[in-house]
This record gives sequence, structure tokens and C-alpha cells, in this order.
Amino acid sequence: MPAISRIYTLRQAAKMLGETEEAVSEAAIGMFAEDGAISIIDENFTDDDWPLASAFTDEGLENLQYILDETRPYRS
Repeated sequence: MPAISRIYTLRQAAKMLGETEEAVSEAAIGMFAEDGAISIIDENFTDDDWPLASAFTDEGLENLQYILDETRPYRS
């Protein structure tokens, strides 16, 4: 397994995937560390900081894209 060299906040992941933060958050509910999902803990985070408290590795972005593609209604 390659070393993790960067992570993306939920907000950045949504932007990169062309999705809303809410859609990415919903897609990530069942993801774990082995899927590329990371939780960032900071006692100064507020409820408004939830997009900053969830992050994803490159592999996590790939998994998110797969989940989003599988749960999205068929588009022609």
C-alpha cells in the first residue's frame, strides 16, 4: 500500500467530483479508513466545520466516485 501523501477535505472532494458537499457526505457515510476516508479531529471545529472534518485520500476519491456513480439515477 503506497504512503498517503495528500488528503482532500470533503469540500474539495465535492468540488473535484462536481458534486454537492451534501451528496459527497451522504456517499461517504459507509466509508472507512481502508476505503480512503479520514476523520480530522480538532476541538476548535464547530458544527459548521463538518466539510473540514472529513477528508479523503486519492483512493478515497476513486471510491467516492464509484459510490456516486452507483447511487445516481441513470443518465443518458
